[in-house]
Amino acid sequence: MKKNFFFILIFFSLFFQKANAQLPFANDTIAIDSTSYSQFTFIREDLNKIENDNSSFHFFYKKLFELQETKKGRVDIVHIGDSHLQADHFSGTIRQKLQLKFGNAGRGLLFPYQVAKSNSPPSYTTSSNKIWDSKRNVFYDKPLPIGISGFTIETTDSVAEINITVKDQPGLGYSFTKFTLFHEKGLHNYDITVCDELNCSKGTLLSTDTSINSFVSELKFEKPISQIILRNRSTDTLHQRSTRIYGMMLENDSAGILYNMIGVNGAEYRHYLRSKYFMQQLPYLNADLVIVSLGTNEAFVAGFDPVAFYKHIDTLITNIKLACPNASVLLTTPADSYRKSRKGKIKNPDMEKARVTIINYCLQHNLPYWDLYEIMGGFGSMGKWFTSHLSAKDRVHFNARGYQIQGDLFYKAIMNGFEKYIGPK
Repeated sequence: MKKNFFFILIFFSLFFQKANAQLPFANDTIAIDSTSYSQFTFIREDLNKIENDNSSFHFFYKKLFELQETKKGRVDIVHIGDSHLQADHFSGTIRQKLQLKFGNAGRGLLFPYQVAKSNSPPSYTTSSNKIWDSKRNVFYDKPLPIGISGFTIETTDSVAEINITVKDQPGLGYSFTKFTLFHEKGLHNYDITVCDELNCSKGTLLSTDTSINSFVSELKFEKPISQIILRNRSTDTLHQRSTRIYGMMLENDSAGILYNMIGVNGAEYRHYLRSKYFMQQLPYLNADLVIVSLGTNEAFVAGFDPVAFYKHIDTLITNIKLACPNASVLLTTPADSYRKSRKGKIKNPDMEKARVTIINYCLQHNLPYWDLYEIMGGFGSMGKWFTSHLSAKDRVHFNARGYQIQGDLFYKAIMNGFEKYIGPK
């Protein structure tokens, strides 16, 4: 009997180890070591570097070096993308690794995706007592304007509230001492009272206060907190009618990295161009580095137009440079993927065309790029990621582990470039 019980314990132990090996990061963004994916020989680690790394990128390296040496100040990163970013497994791994090395300045930009009825990063939760109207920038013909997050939510309910709770991650605490709200201001917008779990003495964000920015309100707290409630406050029943929110940002008082992720399911370059207030609000993030990871959706269906794609890249990057004149800009190529056909899922040759278009743009405009397409194995490699339990069934998206491997690769590419920049010690 004891022997049978022993074998049962071994069986269940091996079963759960196998299950966890396939989906070890379902709930949290956890930094992983390179040994976690050395078994996947189709990943081209020999190609994992920042290509066309030049003086335009050295501004970012310089800021990193100053932060590392002085342990003072902050380096602000903005990562713009599509559904590959929205769940934050890819960008969240980069954030975590950079903050563990250089310091944690806060969780950064976030959006109440759950209130907008969309998927959310695992490092925070949001909820509301009311139903809010919502829109993402993909649906640019709908009436709500889009701001910094690529999403907008709005309510006309005077007693609506939003609860925001951040979760600590391994090695990193995300309690915050400064809260920034990107929202519509004006005569017709409600004031917003900020409460914690016990009271509403944290402060009130006035819809008429444009002293900081026409879209931005800030509150600072004496002690770090991890949960707040935004509660509509009607002080003018004659005029106030709505609350419209574009995004939020959480910071602390520490030196380090602030990594802001902007991800929208289905987004393309052109959708950010059609986001009414995106460029107006982007400068507030004070970016030292802007990473753009787009292109998957443009090449997802047949009929991909490289000429139009190039123009959209050029217009967006030009506008980003105007909004963030001191920032380095880095582009990434889209991952290999499959597309649907009458015969089922087939390899998508247009993703290679999107990759080439992005690389040509970077070479012609002296911009660095990270070639995920080739690093992951090139044309058809998504099939290998799928059979290795690293991608979703659609063979367009990855699972948490697949994205975190990419995040680890990207971090290593950045660090290799940084080590070359600072030279031997």
